[in-house]
Amino acid sequence: MSMEMYDHNGKEVKHGLARVNGIRMHYVTAGEGEPLLLLHGTPKTNCYWHKLIPRLTPYFKVVAPDLRGFGYTDKPGATAGYDNLTMAQDIDELMSTLGIEKFHIHGEDRGAEYGWAYTQLHPEKVIDISYGEMAISGYGIEEASYFTEENIIAQYNNTGKWLWHVPFFFVQNIPEMLLQGHECEFWDQLLKGSSYNPNAHSDELMNEYNDRFTSPGGMRGILETYRAEIKNIHINRELMEKNGKLKHRVMTVGGMEFYGITVKDHALKIFESVEKDVVFRECGHHLAIEQDEKLAEAIVDFMIKK
Repeated sequence: MSMEMYDHNGKEVKHGLARVNGIRMHYVTAGEGEPLLLLHGTPKTNCYWHKLIPRLTPYFKVVAPDLRGFGYTDKPGATAGYDNLTMAQDIDELMSTLGIEKFHIHGEDRGAEYGWAYTQLHPEKVIDISYGEMAISGYGIEEASYFTEENIIAQYNNTGKWLWHVPFFFVQNIPEMLLQGHECEFWDQLLKGSSYNPNAHSDELMNEYNDRFTSPGGMRGILETYRAEIKNIHINRELMEKNGKLKHRVMTVGGMEFYGITVKDHALKIFESVEKDVVFRECGHHLAIEQDEKLAEAIVDFMIKK
């Protein structure tokens, strides 16, 4: 049985399927107010937001899609594209389909990068950005994946994180061979291992993830988002050369047991300035489930109360 999500009144979110950019995209909406787009990271689905959504719906109309290759959204082959331009086009057509022409963005992990790329392409449509737990392609993530003594040590003194899995997932065929039949064990280890409190990932959430990981094509989107890394490096550098750093209001958010204090520095490579920087100390990479109450407060304060 699929995991359900609810707004602050205990009402089920509204599910939808939008035909966008050559795929069917599953999404949920809930709440009233200014539109807020939530963009999840890898290997998650929109169920990642299940604790955050009811904390946001008193203030926002929340839109939370399963991104291309994830959840109940279509999982086309690699040639269909899992790069930032394709993801941004998916997002743009989804929001246009919903009749939403201007909105806030909160993204985490890959979702933060997609939110940045979208804003580079459509700056007039984005009010402001909450940028969580990410260093984007071409501006930090590749250096964090290098096998160096500095990177290995950094993850133990809160000055960085060694992203060993980035080059591993980039390799063709080998991850599929090794992970087939072990998807649940692998992701349980990786997700909980990147948390401050592993129990923040409830059995219900992990069961939902595991159902998606082991469904037909369930690993495709996960791996192809990593295999788009080199293409995204070129895309991001071209966007920066053309448009420069974004001048939008931005809030950076980090979890001390993962990117933590480094998120702001990474963001300043791609944003003109950072208006607000938040670091949660008892938190890892999964802000919306490890510190959902504090994250919601920060988002509301930044986007609504200002």
